[in-house]
Amino acid sequence: MNTSSRKLGTLVFLLILSVCVVIPAFAFRNEPDGFRGIKWGTDIKKVPDMVLLERDGDTKIYYRKFDKLKIEDVYVDEIVYRFYKNRLCAVHILFDGFSNFTRLKSILVGQHGQGDQPNRHLEKYFWFGANLNIDFEYNEIERKGGIFYSSKSIHEEQKKGDKEKAKKGAKDL
Repeated sequence: MNTSSRKLGTLVFLLILSVCVVIPAFAFRNEPDGFRGIKWGTDIKKVPDMVLLERDGDTKIYYRKFDKLKIEDVYVDEIVYRFYKNRLCAVHILFDGFSNFTRLKSILVGQHGQGDQPNRHLEKYFWFGANLNIDFEYNEIERKGGIFYSSKSIHEEQKKGDKEKAKKGAKDL
């Protein structure tokens, strides 16, 4: 084997090794496979205590009749469950107040690691997992915030479906 072949082989090996090391580093730790016992992608028919709040095409938003509006010691205003084509795709948790924001941030960082904060002037944090994204934000002026869990695969399916609907709708113009 000549020197250039060995260098190329070494380069390919290092590239493969770096991909194997770097990709898992981007996923956050303790990525949840669902929320409060409901796995992402679960059919709405398997969750009997849901109450429909809103419908928008293939997306329906529900709340749970007996949901505990508390995360550890923090009371939250609302927890809603979003289903796309009758499958759980997202959960939104809404809260008020700076003290609740700081406590929830501490809980999320303790559970999933530091998260990304693209703009240090905004209280917006992101955790990107293999199957799930978490967005956490707080608006200091309104004193309101939210935690948004979103299934990546179902979200991509929904975006694709929305683009197809937009193309069909454009033909009517």
